[in-house]
Amino acid sequence: MYSSSSSSPPGEPLTKLQCHSPGGSLSPPLSPHEYTCSSTTTSLSTVSKGGTGGSGGTHSNGGGSSSPRRLCLVCGDVASGFHYGVASCEACKAFFKRTIQGNIEYTCPASSDCEINKRRRKACQACRFQKCLKMGMLKEGVRLDRVRGGRQKYRRNPDGPYQVQSLQPKKSLEENVIISALVHCEPEPLLALNSTGSNTGSSLGDSQYKTVSVLSELVDRELVATISWAKQIPGFTDLTLNDQMRLLQTTWAEILSLALAYRSCQLSPPPRLMFASDLVLDERQASDCRAQELFVHMVHLIRRLEVLSISREEFLALKALILTNADILLEDATSVHKLRDAVMQGLHDCVVAQRSTSCGSSPTLSTTQTAGAHASQLLLCLPLLRQLDTVVRRFWNGVRRDGCVPMNKLFVEMLESHALVR
Repeated sequence: MYSSSSSSPPGEPLTKLQCHSPGGSLSPPLSPHEYTCSSTTTSLSTVSKGGTGGSGGTHSNGGGSSSPRRLCLVCGDVASGFHYGVASCEACKAFFKRTIQGNIEYTCPASSDCEINKRRRKACQACRFQKCLKMGMLKEGVRLDRVRGGRQKYRRNPDGPYQVQSLQPKKSLEENVIISALVHCEPEPLLALNSTGSNTGSSLGDSQYKTVSVLSELVDRELVATISWAKQIPGFTDLTLNDQMRLLQTTWAEILSLALAYRSCQLSPPPRLMFASDLVLDERQASDCRAQELFVHMVHLIRRLEVLSISREEFLALKALILTNADILLEDATSVHKLRDAVMQGLHDCVVAQRSTSCGSSPTLSTTQTAGAHASQLLLCLPLLRQLDTVVRRFWNGVRRDGCVPMNKLFVEMLESHALVR
């Protein structure tokens, strides 16, 4: 729900978005399990019966496999993953990226309503680009895709899905491959001022509507950033496409909740939530937005992180661990568990390196034991985050059911996918 974390001290909010008592109220929230799968995903049982999931949906693979094949929402070709917020193929992904990075403007030679499909996608660039935007591709995602050379610096190992690090603790963070990769691929912070929304005629008070609408737009942009971030973690894109998507669909709320809590640790009392550097809500404002339950659970997590004095590197490792530790059915569980173990080793080495610095370059047995105890305390944050996952989804499903705040396609996809992957 939340913008990317930043290690820099927070400044004063550029714009203070306040909430007042609304003229109406949000409808009671639905359970996430009451929603069905959207057009870009189809349950495995449906696929096995020959269903396609509708336009832009999924087709079963050949050879009798029940694994679904997602289709590109732009041209209908086989999708290679979520690109810039939309299930799309490599061709449309590359086309959209070239257009944005080159700041190219196209003109349709006809009436700007050309049919775009796999065979005719190159016929009209103008209509193809407009369809990319219509399907929900976000321009911000292209800029995020260019983050600090992370993909070039951390290439995949051609000899296997992932090279697990040595079980021996590293002597410095610079030698910790996982931590170094996570530092370089961490997305830039987002601002709430970049979010816009249009009132669709709701009964919500103007201030409350504005805040929830801005938060909704912020979540959508943060989801794009999270997908881009995950793809740059060494070994993640070596997983099967379905496992990548299921992991993201299952863990996004926990990942964003941890980032929100980490940012909010920087604030002085009383407890407040820093959704972005220019959007900070206190308890009253959260209550006015019907997010009091969320506020209470977040404060609990914030206090836990403050007691642990969590470092930025520990936060980054814990976030990656959440992504790889989902309790779901996987196509290739062995590869996912191997990646998870590598992240765990990276977290352990990070804790040993940081918590043993005062005792010299070679950690003693006692300092290693102390670091191990600290790592165990960090892992105890995971149950709190699993609880927050339910709270976050309940809040946003209630907002969605109310229908007065616009929610972008990717955000809705992530909410709807919960019942499918759990």
